Amino acid sequence: MRKAKAKTKALKKKSLPKTRRKLEIDSTLKARLEAEFAQAVRSAKAYVDDPLRLRGLFEDAAEAATSLPTDSFGDTWPYFQTMLRLIRAYYRGEYHEVTESTLVILIAAVIYVVSPLDVIPDAIPAIGFLDDATVVALAVQRARQDLDDFMLWEISAS
Repeated sequence: MRKAKAKTKALKKKSLPKTRRKLEIDSTLKARLEAEFAQAVRSAKAYVDDPLRLRGLFEDAAEAATSLPTDSFGDTWPYFQTMLRLIRAYYRGEYHEVTESTLVILIAAVIYVVSPLDVIPDAIPAIGFLDDATVVALAVQRARQDLDDFMLWEISAS
């Protein structure tokens, strides 16, 4: 019995450095992701009052979306598509029932997904789109009600 406990303690001691390393990596990735998203937010502000630029972003994002692995985004994929439709309706002047701060968050998420410079390069199999999906999930979390309101507007407008 004592040998089993000693072995368990030894295993726990060996795994602690790995756990700490994982936490350090996670916090480093999180910090980089936050910094990259903050840059996207700064860029997004320039799009709000420039319909032509917003249209270009929408077109780039719509094209990129056709090759994104939708399973990486899980439940947020339909919301990503809604973000694109909202942006299109906004630059067309069809829909403006969204605050500028929410619009900036949505545009920033789209900029991040479209950008070839990611915290985790998209070319890495299985995890390459994890950062993109995380950014979309964060944007959805912040703007879910506005996205839901937009979808209701779409239904009533058709």
